[in-house]
Amino acid sequence: MHLRVRAAREQDQAEIMALAKIAGVGMSSLPQDAEVMGKKIDRSVRSFAGSPVRPHEESFLFVLEDIENKRLAGTTGIVAHVGLSRPFYSYKVSTISQASSGVGVYSMQHVLHMVNDYTGASEIGSLFLHPEYRRDGIGGFLSRCRYMMLAEFEHLFSDVVISEIRGVQDSAGNSPFYDNLARHFFKMEFQKADYIYATQGGQFIADLMPKYPIYANLLPKAAQDVIGVPFEASRPALHLLKTEGFNYEGYVDLFDAGPTVQVKRSAIETVHKSSKSEVIAVRPLKSEPHIICNTRLNDFMITKGGLEQGKDGVVITPEVAEAIKVKAGDMVRYVV
Repeated sequence: MHLRVRAAREQDQAEIMALAKIAGVGMSSLPQDAEVMGKKIDRSVRSFAGSPVRPHEESFLFVLEDIENKRLAGTTGIVAHVGLSRPFYSYKVSTISQASSGVGVYSMQHVLHMVNDYTGASEIGSLFLHPEYRRDGIGGFLSRCRYMMLAEFEHLFSDVVISEIRGVQDSAGNSPFYDNLARHFFKMEFQKADYIYATQGGQFIADLMPKYPIYANLLPKAAQDVIGVPFEASRPALHLLKTEGFNYEGYVDLFDAGPTVQVKRSAIETVHKSSKSEVIAVRPLKSEPHIICNTRLNDFMITKGGLEQGKDGVVITPEVAEAIKVKAGDMVRYVV
């Protein structure tokens, strides 16, 4: 199977919408709305062309392409800087200890503070892989492709990179955290609130949610138990993030309380282990597979295939050269 990751194009919209339908509700970065998805793709096209709608607000949407079978098998993406034109909200979970020697009581409370601490951070997301392709390390390849872009075009991104992990939901798509907290203020179902956030932004959060700290122990146990807990289907994605150096620092999503993880861009495993060299030859090889990308923003592509390091550059296979449109004399970035 020959796969590559490339920038989403306008003609990909129907296939991306089909993937969004499979992903289901709760993945706000992959909305099930044709008009919104069209705008998301257009914003990405402009970002890859170097002419974003607003400076520093590039949004890059990738698709995983099965070249042999001529179909799209997944998506992923990067937002260069969140929270610049519309607020990016999180709950910060902190601990407050209180004691009274007079009555001999000591208590420790977890408190949720609504914050905008991640304003300006780069966010990776939109990671979805068709169930038929959840094998042979394909998910890991798709996830790591984002870091190749962070490494190659570091000037476009923040020093801090975050990722929001979907929180716990039941089989009907309901969130116990949302139902016991935000629903009291939004007066709507979780799926509708999530849809509004995905398609219109978070202004209604600022309008309707309380600004005061919320003591978690005052919430029903069903809500307390899922704070910072990932949705079961999202655990593999969280594992991949942790292997790259991402850590949970006590920030959770405002709607479903899923964990937000963060890392310094330069500390990401794939970023600091990747190298850049000139292609000195293209020929068949028997070598360990590498993740390899070209270095052109307007035609950025990544694949996995054979590569050998030489004294003056690297040798790649014809399949790799064709997948990412490079030839001898071009530069590539690569990592095992």
